[in-house]
Amino acid sequence: MFLRSSGYPRIALVYPSTYQASITNLFTHTAYYYLVEHSDALVDRFTLDNPVRGALTGRKLKDFDLLLASANYELDIVYLVKLLSEAGITPSAEGRSMKPLIVIGGLAAMSNPEPFLEVADGVFVGDGEILLQRVVRSVSLLPDKPVDFLDSIGDGIYTGSSITRKVYVEDLNSSIHPTMEIRSRTSEPVYGEGYYLELSRGCRWLCKFCLEGFSMYPYRFRGLTTVKKLIEEGLKYVPKKRVVIYSLSPFDHPDIRNLLASLSSDGVDFSLPSIRWDTLRVEDLDLIANSTQRTLTLAPETASPAISCSIGKCFDPGRFSELAISALERGFDLKLYLMVGLPNEKDEDLLAGLNMVKVLSSHASKLGRRISVSLNPLVPKPHTPLQDHPMIEEREYLRKAKLFEKELGKGVVSYLSWFHAHLQALIALGDRKIGKLAIYLGISGVSKHKLIEFAGKLGVDLKFPMNRRSKDVRPWQKVVFPLDHIIDKQPVS
Repeated sequence: MFLRSSGYPRIALVYPSTYQASITNLFTHTAYYYLVEHSDALVDRFTLDNPVRGALTGRKLKDFDLLLASANYELDIVYLVKLLSEAGITPSAEGRSMKPLIVIGGLAAMSNPEPFLEVADGVFVGDGEILLQRVVRSVSLLPDKPVDFLDSIGDGIYTGSSITRKVYVEDLNSSIHPTMEIRSRTSEPVYGEGYYLELSRGCRWLCKFCLEGFSMYPYRFRGLTTVKKLIEEGLKYVPKKRVVIYSLSPFDHPDIRNLLASLSSDGVDFSLPSIRWDTLRVEDLDLIANSTQRTLTLAPETASPAISCSIGKCFDPGRFSELAISALERGFDLKLYLMVGLPNEKDEDLLAGLNMVKVLSSHASKLGRRISVSLNPLVPKPHTPLQDHPMIEEREYLRKAKLFEKELGKGVVSYLSWFHAHLQALIALGDRKIGKLAIYLGISGVSKHKLIEFAGKLGVDLKFPMNRRSKDVRPWQKVVFPLDHIIDKQPVS
């Protein structure tokens, strides 16, 4: 039904992670069905665990004219290099001819495109729907005129030569959203089977460490009428009567409670993978309890009210404890996210978080429920008020992480390795040299030894994320996001 003959332009959707992760990403579905329905291109999908031949056509990746790659996470550039290399494509843009043409989008790439331009011919700075519409408009230029095709994308395409402003969809109600979504006989999406729905985009809270809040600004949401129509149609194409709701903070939506009540009364199960705890009322727990969801993911980040307010969270210990205990009493397990390395953080702030978890764990144990904690270091990200803040040193991070592990137990606490957090920071804050470093790691494999070895050859100071940086050395200065001018007027110590 969806396959085109070999004479048509060929577009590959490339996701540098597993197939399961790719079908959990809503843009995969949006891009595939939109391009198939609105262009004459042959479209296929490639993932890190299927890098050589397309999932649908079996054609080789190197035979495609255009590769649209997603890079929502910093390390995606390393995995993309691995994927390209295994597919027989030169990962370095400098050493590669203009075929295939590679355009990268996604949160990490557009927030700082400079490292990604070592691989890509262009990075799209903006919402993916706009890129898809422009690809359809200009697809006839492929494969013979790749340079003209890249130029035709227009506003939002970054090639390093001029200032690029983010382009975005203003009204989600009239924007693209798939009703039919990709499903596999062998692999379920990460959040399970069901219809995946984007309720809102961005976040109105703008926590000062959050890349997604600032990069996806302004906050937008789909109206209840639009959402209900999408769900009604989307449920026709999935084997389970269930909706997975994508939103950084779903309870900010003005009609979320009406929506959840309506789903329950219609016998539709639902899941909320992300919830901002301070938008949640105790009575909302009864709404969620009508679903099969039995784990709530909450991110207080810190139990220190002072530090919390300084980063945009304003933690209220009494209210959080009331909510958490009420959730446990209603049969929910809790997964808590805490962060270390925040501005002005002291050991007593860490101990406040530790004691809070101990008290809640005691309640959980009595009720036969479980609490788990994910501990992560602050990784400074571009376009956020903490973009110049120094990252915590490895020794100090491990000291704090081991304290949590010792007091709470390995079964309760997990923490991100400092090495991988450091790699995130290098790519998030880095320049073209970091892009070359990522190419080397993607080809040779990721290890601390190889990172140090090749950084020395390139003259990269691996400690630069751990130092305070000035705004005149930001590699992403030519990329302009809507709140950049405000962020620079509000420095955070």
